[in-house]
Amino acid sequence: MLSSTVLQVLRRGAAVKVAALASLVLALTASPAGAATASPDVPATFTVKGAGYGHGVGMPQYGAQAMAVAGRGAVSILRTYYPGTNVAWVDAGKDLRVGIFGSGSDARGSVDVVATGPWRLRFVNGSGATAHTTWTGTAGEVLHVTRTGTSVKVTRKGGVSAVATGRVRVDWAGTRYYRPGSSAATTVSLRKAGKTASATHGTYRHGRLVISVPAAGSPQRLTVVNQLRLNSEYLYGIAEMPSSWHTSALRAQAIVARGYALRAVDAGIKASCDCHLYDDTRSQNFTGWRKESEGTNAYYGKRWVAAVNRTRSGASGRVVRYHGTIAQTFYFSSSGGQTENSEDIWSAEVPYLRSVDDPWSLKTTVSNPWRAWSRTLTQEQASAAFGLPDVVAIKITARTAGGSDAAVTRVRATSSTGATAILTGAETIRTRLAAGTSPWIRRVIANS
Repeated sequence: MLSSTVLQVLRRGAAVKVAALASLVLALTASPAGAATASPDVPATFTVKGAGYGHGVGMPQYGAQAMAVAGRGAVSILRTYYPGTNVAWVDAGKDLRVGIFGSGSDARGSVDVVATGPWRLRFVNGSGATAHTTWTGTAGEVLHVTRTGTSVKVTRKGGVSAVATGRVRVDWAGTRYYRPGSSAATTVSLRKAGKTASATHGTYRHGRLVISVPAAGSPQRLTVVNQLRLNSEYLYGIAEMPSSWHTSALRAQAIVARGYALRAVDAGIKASCDCHLYDDTRSQNFTGWRKESEGTNAYYGKRWVAAVNRTRSGASGRVVRYHGTIAQTFYFSSSGGQTENSEDIWSAEVPYLRSVDDPWSLKTTVSNPWRAWSRTLTQEQASAAFGLPDVVAIKITARTAGGSDAAVTRVRATSSTGATAILTGAETIRTRLAAGTSPWIRRVIANS
């Protein structure tokens, strides 16, 4: 057994050794000059605050609505958001093809077609235009259309079927293509194969349907296009703005939609869809009869059609032009107080797609859900966005010209290790930090 004196000496020696070891550990873990000296707490989430919705180039629709409510006409609205342009009359009586089935989320190899009145279906073999077989029928009959190899097969009630090695054309009563003793207006709908009316993909009043096997893309899918007149049929189905809005805003929207469509027709048919335009946001949102018949007794649909029909004749319409050429009239929902230069959001500099002050999108005279917004960014989302093991701070370091109302173009994130990563480009930042909302981010707040 050791004496108390010896134990005290040993304890003092152990204490000295422990203190020395602690000093050594501190010395080894100390950061060099300029590096992080501690590991801060890693926040569970970040709050991203901003305003606006969309890419930011061209006409903000909520801005157009606020200008209209304040008494500005359609031409004034368009000249504000497309500086250096003029609004002119052009021939818009062309036909176009809208891809309504067979690409994007509905890339499938079968669909059902149902008309509300008499119909005619014609089978065209090869690349010719002559119909080799013709069927007619009455309201409510379901035509089941499938792809078989490189051909289109249609089966009707009783199991009767026929095949077209080229295309199938579907006409229905009341259109300019088919008037079987009556001009009564009817519609045709596309349904998910084998489903009831509740699974309707879309309903169409004008033109005809053309069904074919695409020249490119998935070997399993069909394409269906709605072939119709641009000015007096296609534009009636454009669902890009609420039909309840001010007449001047609706007219401005009709003018830019017309120019957008005319440019697409001039660009030619897309092989992937056998169409000039898609029916979704890849082009313009086209919902056909749903838009035109909107409201009780089509009250709202008639307001939109009236805005489209502000024409000299059925074939003419106004468009935005720049130096005699139809302008590329991009539009979006709402800005954060300033629109953006095309090259700051994408790459090409377009002389009439310039940044302009846009206090209109922030006006309280109209109900705009995008006047201000807030989004939660999880730690997992933040670290994935920046490619860091974790993120403790996010700082906005650059914007386009225009101060705090401008789009964010550069953001820096810092990890708990002191490592940093940078995101650049308004579109990249909009996608990764704002869930696709807008690039007008005001600030990013770390939440403990």
